[in-house]
Amino acid sequence: KQTIAQMPSVATWSASRPHPVQRPRLSAVRRLKNLQEGMVTSDQRCEAERVLTKALLEMAGEFEGEYYPLVSSDSWPITPGGMSSSEEDMLKARGLLFTASAGDASGRGVFVNMAQDIAAWVNENDCVRFIVYRSGPSAEDALNRFQQAVAGAMHQDGYGLI
Repeated sequence: KQTIAQMPSVATWSASRPHPVQRPRLSAVRRLKNLQEGMVTSDQRCEAERVLTKALLEMAGEFEGEYYPLVSSDSWPITPGGMSSSEEDMLKARGLLFTASAGDASGRGVFVNMAQDIAAWVNENDCVRFIVYRSGPSAEDALNRFQQAVAGAMHQDGYGLI
């Protein structure tokens, strides 16, 4: 049982807290030609996820990474039910997770490179958001190279970014 002397003072509760450190972020939103145009159906979203993750998981070097389908997503056969709660917590803590706007997690997820400074939000608002968590001129260069690498991998299957 705590005594009054052991309890924190009111000043401790109302003291200002340090602001969380914000990582610099540069992003670009793109759509898949013929898949993410206009009203996107659930089937189109799942096909966009298949095409994008195939391209993303072919990346090597600084772009090599992992794909995490959103929690409760059943569209990614490798991880039925989506990412684990510990993976979700890790992505949230690093600012790498988005919330599905329509509430439907199917066909949606997050790709993150091994260094966790490059990401792609698959089907966030029925588009793909490429993100680089870096500052300076190297950030824009990395963002452009990431988009070009994904577009090149998708082109092999007859898809493109718009």
